[in-house]
Amino acid sequence: MNGSNGWRLLVCINRRLGSDTPSCGGRGSERLVERLVELCAARGLELPVETILCFGSCSRGPNIRLAPGGAFFHGVTEAGLPELVAQVAATVVAGPPESD
Repeated sequence: MNGSNGWRLLVCINRRLGSDTPSCGGRGSERLVERLVELCAARGLELPVETILCFGSCSRGPNIRLAPGGAFFHGVTEAGLPELVAQVAATVVAGPPESD
C-alpha cells in the first residue's frame, strides 16, 4: 500500500492552560504521534502524520482526523491506535479523498 493518495492524519496537540481545562495535549496526544507513525509504517502506509493545534473538540480529546474530509477519532488512546490505523488503512486503500 504505497502512497497516501492525498490522505493525511492530523493529530491535535493543543495544550490548554488550567488543571480543569481539557485539552488533547494535556491528555497525552503528543505521545500518540510517534506511535501512529510506527503503526502506519508497519502496515506499509506512506501516510503523513501532522500535528495541529485545535479541532475545537477539546473535551472529547485526544482527537485525530483523517483528512481531507475523513473520519474524526475522539478519545484516542495508545491502546486504540492499532484499530484506528486499521480503519484508516481500509479508507486509504478504497481510494483518494473526495475534494472538499
